[in-house]
Amino acid sequence: MPSLVRAELAYVPSLIEAMREGYSRDNLRPTTAGEIAQVEREPEWFVRQVNHPPRQVVLPDGTLGQRVPATDLWYVDGSTFLGSVGIRHELNEILESWGGHIGYAVRPSARRQGHASAMLAQTLDFVRANLPLKRVLLTVSNANQGSIRVIEKNGGVLEAEVDNPWVEGDRGRRYWIDL
Repeated sequence: MPSLVRAELAYVPSLIEAMREGYSRDNLRPTTAGEIAQVEREPEWFVRQVNHPPRQVVLPDGTLGQRVPATDLWYVDGSTFLGSVGIRHELNEILESWGGHIGYAVRPSARRQGHASAMLAQTLDFVRANLPLKRVLLTVSNANQGSIRVIEKNGGVLEAEVDNPWVEGDRGRRYWIDL
């Protein structure tokens, strides 16, 4: 049964396969060939970066911002990497606008198989057990109907529709899930 785990070297070969098929942790920026090559050259460095990220983050517009405390987990089945989840422990002004507490991504070959719903359910259990949050915010583009269904299946309550600050002309939804 697939489960959430900390990043480990054992999963990196499968992660690289996922990246080659189009997986990206960031749905606003696809993974580049250069990034894949760096993970292949320096897998230990990459795993360290996932488990102990830098204090600054490059925002979608290319500027630098302060990273909030967060936990990144990989969703795996045996040695097969299926996806990832980012759990922000708190929100800053940017994440309150777009991004929220939880972001997730599933590798293309594993989509439409229920993994996103199961991964989000496990993530909510992780948050309940490890963080003092009473509810979590998730945001999603209106164009991502699959993710909308995943969030609603996991108890997401629509708060509002908003403009995506990073993609001109894109509208999205803000959902809250009570824990």
